[in-house]
Amino acid sequence: MTFIKQTKKYWLVLMIVAMAWLFLRHDAFLYTNPVGQVTRVSEKETQKITDEHQNSDFIMTQKLTVKLLNHAKKTIYVSNSYAQSQVISNKYRVGDQLLLENIGSTKHILSLKRDAVVGALATLLVGLLLIYSKWRATSWLMFSLVINIILFGFALFINVHSKDANVLLLFSVLAILFATASLALVLGKTLQMGITLLTTLLTTTLTIGLLLCVLRLTNNAGVHFETMSYVTQVPVTLFMAQTIIGVLGAVMDEAADIVAMQFGMRREGITRHFSDYWHAGMSVGREIMGTLINVLFMIFIAETMPMVFLMLRNGNNWTYIMDQTMNLGILQTVISGIGIVLAVPVTSALVGWIMARKVTKL
Repeated sequence: MTFIKQTKKYWLVLMIVAMAWLFLRHDAFLYTNPVGQVTRVSEKETQKITDEHQNSDFIMTQKLTVKLLNHAKKTIYVSNSYAQSQVISNKYRVGDQLLLENIGSTKHILSLKRDAVVGALATLLVGLLLIYSKWRATSWLMFSLVINIILFGFALFINVHSKDANVLLLFSVLAILFATASLALVLGKTLQMGITLLTTLLTTTLTIGLLLCVLRLTNNAGVHFETMSYVTQVPVTLFMAQTIIGVLGAVMDEAADIVAMQFGMRREGITRHFSDYWHAGMSVGREIMGTLINVLFMIFIAETMPMVFLMLRNGNNWTYIMDQTMNLGILQTVISGIGIVLAVPVTSALVGWIMARKVTKL
């Protein structure tokens, strides 16, 4: 019966995902800009380009027949040029839906209309969360995500519209609000939530303090803040703000796991001493520490791969690439790794101290 019930849940989720995709696929009436669907494509090669490193590419020109799905429902013809590598341009196919804009008497392509795919994937995520967890837990999780998005948007608004905004202070406060909102809504207002929040903020503060001390002592030697892309503010301050958010996320993940395990020990009702909680926390921390650091490293590699490949194809050596492309990413990964390592003894000691002395009832 359990297997049949679980199978029905999967089918229900798939049906809802399909319905979401169908609705978003036919929601052109909600857009103010013209929306069209490609019904026919003809293309030809117009130019071959080769650079000094013998990298070659082909410029292709498409003639698209597009049926408008909103406003005046008629058929139009649009030209699109793209590089065969599709690094900065797109190749369109029959069935693609496009967001268009009016420029004079003609229409030009803005981008692909991707809301059907994104909406279907988001619906699938929520559906799977509901299958593997309770409705209450999933709803609070999604609510915390929405709250964090709103907080981030508010912080960006202040940063953009205030000339005298202290970026480091602003994003430090944002980090505290992120952690508080996430833990309070997911874990509830409990002692476990309070201790997890305390250990997260304490470890993050220690890690950032260590980073500031090292940078001050070395006078930022070997760290190229000037390589940050599209920076319109002081790059050092913006880098520190990024690092605070990154360290917070890594530390909170690990601290929550260790605290949950130690609270499980406390609920067994067996009288335990500080050393019991300390050794148990350290043991769990060592088990998950390596995995978390590897995850950070893989995320960093995934982010830098396109630029590294591009620079290698253009004749740059690894020394230059490390300095100009990977320098700050490596530093952030190392700092987050240090935060993960520090979170193990800090969390183990703090929770062990509180539990062993029975400061409050669970």
